[in-house]
Amino acid sequence: MASPRELTQNPLKKIWMPYSNGRPALHACQRGVCMTNCPTLIVMVGLPARGKTYISKKLTRYLNWIGVPTREFNVGQYRRDVVKTYKSFEFFLPDNEEGLKIRKQCALAALRDVRRFLSEEGGHVAGVCEEMTYEEIQDNYPLEFALRDQDKYRYRYPKGESYEDLVQRLEPVIMELERQENVLVICHQAVMRCLLAYFLDKAAEQLPYLKCPLHTVLKLTPVAYGCKVESIFLNVAAVNTHRDRPQNVDISRPPEEALVTVPAHQ
Repeated sequence: MASPRELTQNPLKKIWMPYSNGRPALHACQRGVCMTNCPTLIVMVGLPARGKTYISKKLTRYLNWIGVPTREFNVGQYRRDVVKTYKSFEFFLPDNEEGLKIRKQCALAALRDVRRFLSEEGGHVAGVCEEMTYEEIQDNYPLEFALRDQDKYRYRYPKGESYEDLVQRLEPVIMELERQENVLVICHQAVMRCLLAYFLDKAAEQLPYLKCPLHTVLKLTPVAYGCKVESIFLNVAAVNTHRDRPQNVDISRPPEEALVTVPAHQ
């Protein structure tokens, strides 16, 4: 009789893969499947009895069903838990200081629970390496830093996305750009690299290492079978963020070899 099929998480792409040789060993980098790329808070605002709670419950049920951990936080229910009954509509008047104080307390309590859910209870919070320097990522997540160097195109940051993911998201943008003439695109460096790789016919392995300086306009002019690139610096002071692939990409490498290609910065 065949043994039941098991799953273990691929540390590079952060996705679950079949695993048949007994129970998969738990690994430090294994995490829950991430279906979203950023924390999302949907706020329903409107007059009473307009369907806010109904829509929220339907949306919560659907997102949980497709695998995105989601919870509904009904501020009205927080208020009902605190004030079982109120004498009249005057409780909701803006000049009712006591009522206003209670409503603010309920709103803050709901926000605290939302924060707890996103940060501690399994809600999806993306970008755990967001706003960190290369040195900080190496110090806090050396395994992730090494895995990214091994395959920068397909690597996903914890609860983030890979260049491969971004290329797929940009496919409709590329198709639209092909139909246009003069277009100005304002974007992040990662998006710029993906667009450049397409128009310059660069391979996936080259894409993450294309140089896209900050505060610089890259002008692409179509020529026969390709594009001519002109770089126009906007004379705005900025750090150099380009980092080449280091020679040593092993997960057991010493920190100094992991950081050898980090550009100088203050």
